Amino acid sequence: MQRGSGRRTRLETRLNALSTPVFALDASRAILFFNQGCEQLLEWPAEELLGQTCDFAIDTDTDESESVCNLLCPPAEVFQGTRLEVPRFLLSRSGKTIPCLLRYSPLTDEQRKIKLVLGFIERIQNPRALPSASASQQLHAELAALRLSLRNRFRFSTIIARSPGMQRVLRQLELAIRTSQPVHFQGETGTGKEHLARAIHFESEQRRKIFIPLNCEKLPPRELKQTVKKIFERDFDESLPLEPGVLFLNEIQCLPRDIQEMILENLQTKGANVPVRLMTASSIPLQDLLQRETILTEFFYLITTMEIPVPALRERREDLELLAQHFLENENRYQQKQVSGFAPGVLSLFQDYFWPANLDELTRVIQAAFEATTEPVITRESLPLGFKTGVDARSLGPAVPAPLRTLEESLNLVEKEQILLALELARNNRTEAARMLGLTRARLYRRIEALNISIHEA
Repeated sequence: MQRGSGRRTRLETRLNALSTPVFALDASRAILFFNQGCEQLLEWPAEELLGQTCDFAIDTDTDESESVCNLLCPPAEVFQGTRLEVPRFLLSRSGKTIPCLLRYSPLTDEQRKIKLVLGFIERIQNPRALPSASASQQLHAELAALRLSLRNRFRFSTIIARSPGMQRVLRQLELAIRTSQPVHFQGETGTGKEHLARAIHFESEQRRKIFIPLNCEKLPPRELKQTVKKIFERDFDESLPLEPGVLFLNEIQCLPRDIQEMILENLQTKGANVPVRLMTASSIPLQDLLQRETILTEFFYLITTMEIPVPALRERREDLELLAQHFLENENRYQQKQVSGFAPGVLSLFQDYFWPANLDELTRVIQAAFEATTEPVITRESLPLGFKTGVDARSLGPAVPAPLRTLEESLNLVEKEQILLALELARNNRTEAARMLGLTRARLYRRIEALNISIHEA
């Protein structure tokens, strides 16, 4: 026993000394082994990672060990016994992006249950061009590449933006970070306006203060007014560790005019000493609200200092698949069940759908499918019924319009229909049918002849 134990110790020592990065996870995705090759590549000491659980989700925070753990996580298929080569962009502790190929080998016991997964890391040039990877694995690699690129370029790794419209939004967000002026987001309901406002706040100098979102449509006017008043007066519970930094008013088409006046008064009186930064959002264009006199003219000019149009999901098709993967991987966090991607055909359904509720609807569809699926990927069968019904409705196409007829043709069709109905009710008694139609018997005969109603029809 002692000899065998010594051999195992020597084997572990040899594996640990290898320059080839090797790591191992148990069946619950906890890291059991992380050799010196991994330490040198990713710049993380093994003692800080051993025992931590990996989730199939992308993180880009170089200060958190969770980021490197999640980037090492195998797809769910590996824990079903499938050996895989997966392209991946890894992130070192110093912030370097490392394109790699990860080889996963599941190891089983006598009952063929997965007991261990060995992982080997190989540096490569371009994971997105790897022909051996499945479409789902490539999408995961593309999402990692995009998030790391956005983190390095814009500092916004949680915003998926490959489409031209969202690239413009990112450039405007960059400008918004450098100022304390009000910002207004214009876009349909569910397009992620609050998330964008939070992104500005948490990248600004105000990040240590509280972000306070208020929905003007859902809050009663009295409660809304009292809350806004307390925010500007800093009349908060002293037990709160932080002071307010941003007041985000969503759906301002429902913001009462007296509250608009109160906000204007506070901002004009206190000027640069105002305690909070104002951010607003609406699903109706501000110019329309101004014309309807829903918002005050002064309030309109205040909140349009910087206006950011947010595109609807149907206007950013280049982002759709990456957004779906992003929301799916968010569902994996801290869950025992892990789902790695989408079965063939599912993303095509997403592209064909109109998404009337935008990102909110996409999130709900992904959540429902995640709960329903028993496979390592989202299948058509796991998609919620409401979504599939919506896809089917769009596939039917628009209703075919009725053919245009002349007025005389239309009147003759109606008259023929009524005569046939009367004859049917009168059991072909022409005299009784004429009475029911308000005609003489001779007049009915003339109309039957003029309309070419056959004896068989009558």
